[in-house]
Amino acid sequence: MKLKKKKRTKDVAKVLMVLSGLFAMADAQNVIDSTKDSKTDTSKNLQEVVVTAMGIKRLDRNIGYSVQSVRGADLVKARDADAISGLTGKVAGLSIGTSAEMLGSPQVVLRGNKDIMYVVDGIPVNSDGWNLSPDDIESYTVLKGPNAAALYGFRGQNGAIVITTKKGTRDPRGWKVSLNSSNVLETGFLALPKPQTEYGRGSNYLYQYAVGGSYTYGNSGTDALYDNTQRLAIWGPRFDGQMVKQYDSPYDPTTGVRTPTAYVSRGKDNFKNFMENGFLSTNNVAASTSGDNYDMRMSYSHTYQKGMAPNTKLNIDNLMIAGDYRFDDHWSMDASLNLNIQYSPNIPDVSYGPNSFVYELAVYGPADYDVRDLKNVWGGAQGAKDVMQYSENYGRSNNPYFQSQYWLRSHYKTDIYGYLRLKYRVNDDLDVSIRSQVSTWNQTRDEKVPISAVLNDYLPKGWYTFGQYNGDFREDKRTSLENNTDLLLNYNKQISSDWHLNALAGASMRSFKYNSTWATTRDLSIPWVYTLQNSKGAGYNYSFNSNMMVWSGYYSFDAVYKKYFSLTTTGRVDNLSTFAKGNRTFFYPSVSLSSVITDYLKLPDFISYLKLRASYANVKSGLTQATVPSAYYMATGKTTNAGLLGYGDELYSSYNGPSYSNQMGYATTTYYNNTVSPSYSTIISNSSLKPASNTSYEGGADIHLFHNRLNFSGTYFISDAGPQIYSLAVAPSTGYAGRNVNGITTRKKGWELMLDGTPIKNPNGLTWDVAINWSTYKEKLKDIYGDETGLTLNGHTYRVGERMDAYYGTGFVRNQAGQIIYSSGLPMQNPSSSLEDKKFLGFMNPSFSFGINNTFSYKSFSFSFQFDGRIGGKIFDRVYDQMTNGGTSQESVTGTLGTARLKEWQSTNGGTLAPTPAYVGDGVVITSGTPIYSKGVITNSDQLTFSPNTTAVSVQSFLSNGVSGGNIIDEYFMISRSYAKLRQVIFTYTLPNSLLKNGFIKGATVSVIGRNLLYFAARKDFDIDQYASGYNFSDNSLSGTESTGLQSPTARRYGININLNF
Repeated sequence: MKLKKKKRTKDVAKVLMVLSGLFAMADAQNVIDSTKDSKTDTSKNLQEVVVTAMGIKRLDRNIGYSVQSVRGADLVKARDADAISGLTGKVAGLSIGTSAEMLGSPQVVLRGNKDIMYVVDGIPVNSDGWNLSPDDIESYTVLKGPNAAALYGFRGQNGAIVITTKKGTRDPRGWKVSLNSSNVLETGFLALPKPQTEYGRGSNYLYQYAVGGSYTYGNSGTDALYDNTQRLAIWGPRFDGQMVKQYDSPYDPTTGVRTPTAYVSRGKDNFKNFMENGFLSTNNVAASTSGDNYDMRMSYSHTYQKGMAPNTKLNIDNLMIAGDYRFDDHWSMDASLNLNIQYSPNIPDVSYGPNSFVYELAVYGPADYDVRDLKNVWGGAQGAKDVMQYSENYGRSNNPYFQSQYWLRSHYKTDIYGYLRLKYRVNDDLDVSIRSQVSTWNQTRDEKVPISAVLNDYLPKGWYTFGQYNGDFREDKRTSLENNTDLLLNYNKQISSDWHLNALAGASMRSFKYNSTWATTRDLSIPWVYTLQNSKGAGYNYSFNSNMMVWSGYYSFDAVYKKYFSLTTTGRVDNLSTFAKGNRTFFYPSVSLSSVITDYLKLPDFISYLKLRASYANVKSGLTQATVPSAYYMATGKTTNAGLLGYGDELYSSYNGPSYSNQMGYATTTYYNNTVSPSYSTIISNSSLKPASNTSYEGGADIHLFHNRLNFSGTYFISDAGPQIYSLAVAPSTGYAGRNVNGITTRKKGWELMLDGTPIKNPNGLTWDVAINWSTYKEKLKDIYGDETGLTLNGHTYRVGERMDAYYGTGFVRNQAGQIIYSSGLPMQNPSSSLEDKKFLGFMNPSFSFGINNTFSYKSFSFSFQFDGRIGGKIFDRVYDQMTNGGTSQESVTGTLGTARLKEWQSTNGGTLAPTPAYVGDGVVITSGTPIYSKGVITNSDQLTFSPNTTAVSVQSFLSNGVSGGNIIDEYFMISRSYAKLRQVIFTYTLPNSLLKNGFIKGATVSVIGRNLLYFAARKDFDIDQYASGYNFSDNSLSGTESTGLQSPTARRYGININLNF
């Protein structure tokens, strides 16, 4: 054994020697220069400064928890419209679901948690990513988890993204001007639903543009000018050129007779033909100046985005002013102000419903018409200017061009945040400062629904009947105002030859106010007059207001002993008004330790730097929420989709205010006959409720090898979230649905690995830099409440001891041989009414995430590209589900299903006879015995007898009633959530100094960029990348499951970026 161990040691040594030699050979410099460079690199690394919580600058070597920084300059070439999405694939443990929607907030998930805090220059800011200008950002620092962000209290419970903005110039001239222009064309889609184009709308191969129910096989039915009585899926006749009455068939208004025309496929590319090329242009000019006792920077950015949907656009103006002034050796002042104005006359809606282009053209889009024939929105026999739109169907959808021109959703938002700080330097070691910050925004969104808009089947309350609707006007107003004022005392001193101390003590006051209203006319009195006063009857009007105060005291104590270690401890006390007296004050401790081993131990030469670190933190939280929906939702507990409109997406805004979930409140609303009545909370409040708790442990190492040419960082973390706050179900006889208790504890474990290096380094030739990150985590349910072993919460199933992202639902029932069991020709599915009945269908979170960034530089040229993705896990494909139910899926016209569908059509003799069912599912039927289930699986299969399934059903019945629709089998639509993207490619040319030294321009770069270029996934009917995680317990969401709506397809981007410095 000793001989083998010795041999392994020698083998490892040989491998390391070879690697060291390879790195040395790749370096084009001589040994002496290389040694000098490596020493310089090491020195730089030891002195690298990182901005941490509360804006505290610390040496990287003294930090005992995991942080990662990204330069702001790395995100402004191949940029996204918002300031956050560019971080995708660059930070280990940070997943970002990049939204393709105009003004869509990116879904940010850090170590499996949403609700990430944003901090700008040390100040918390409510942000959705759109009120920040990337051109003003110097760096992003990601504080990973509570260990790094505990000093921020409950807002930092899941970590924080700390943004440091650019300041005044240090140019010897005392001034500097820079211009940055980025112009990008959006064209082509990475993932898009592709409906079949062999069959048209209808049911059981039967269709006529006529009065619904009036036609049968061989009988064309009663003609009609409008087919508003038909709300049909795509299960109609095959396109064989037979004569069928269609929307644009000749119509005689005198006789009311419609003449049939040839039924052919005309709309193969309707979605692509309707959409246009998008355009994103961002231009920034910044000027900075500095002197002996001041510096100042002013920046203005304008972003213009032309959407790919017609008549959609967005403009954003951003103005930032920052500066500081030093009055004397003791007094100084610094301030910053950011003004962000967003305005759009029309933002597209892509959710499931009658106002969605994706819904109408890509998911339920029949090919029996060419969308371009509808450009004249008042044309055709059916159209009447300003009265009735011209459409191919009046029972389910709208003319897309009519929607884009007249069904408008405007957006106006003014966002202001800034701070003023006064600082007094007592002596070289001590300073005191007072800082006050304001963050406020005002947003108005309205929706103008025009006369003749088709949405009758989507309104639960049945506001109108077809042809008797003048339209609607809806208005959503929201205002937020927040002030944070801090008093800070900072002490920094080398107290002896052995010890260095850095201590901070502070107190803060946070004041928060929020107001919102949501109103609708329901039906306009006069068409085209969009005001709330122009209501035919009693409209709906809702309001929601909230206030919150937080008083805090905090400290940070950092002690460095010689070159051996750095010990940091922090603490914070919050008094939060959302809790009852007696439980509203709580303490957050954290401690971290770091030690640079190479400072005091002799290690092999190939190890340039080795730091070990460990940390602990405990944070509290509760009765606040990161985002807020409409006033309608807050008043009624229902989304505008589910409770009022029947379609659309609920709009969530950044909030970080009180949830009022533990108060016995009530709201007034009009439930019955437009009579105002109170709506009371269904949750019993708990005056003894305590804050939720989250305890986190973390350990890691940072290693630099081969003269800092290869760097590795690894982190392992354990997070115990709980007891949390949740609603425990109570007996219905109480009149309530539940009561608030402290319960549910989960444990999360994860790894984050980063590797970066320079395999090839030659300042006068080729240099290759590479950065790789990899991360994974798993979360399990430790306990619930009392002796509970499982629960269903918000429609999701959890079991003690199992992973939190385990997805349970309906699945196929199989025998011991794995064959699907059928009944009456349709597949059986497991019972799902109880917790124990549901079947395990997979884990929703990816197994791991990764990002690979490469940069090749040669003299004045550089070429970089990034691959990233997430591997493993399952996701529910809602697009596949809806297309299957609607008859547009490709699977319905290919394989055995396609063969059966064609055979059924042929049996109708061109639509004149009822079809003969032709699909026989491959499986068995139970001929004797009764199945017994456990967790969705038959446990007594050996006691049952089976025979082959021979019962034929129609393809429509199998797909619409057997696996989707009201009898959906979730398992059928569970697909792999693995994907990878070629995220970006950048080719940059930097003009040499020799060309600019005598000119006005001091620096210039030109970059040609591409973004979202390639997409690799099992299915490409939607972009998995838009869903950052499969499961998130903090907001009980399962991204990509049945609750997920439709999405705009991600577009490829090609453009140019120009940066000039004067």
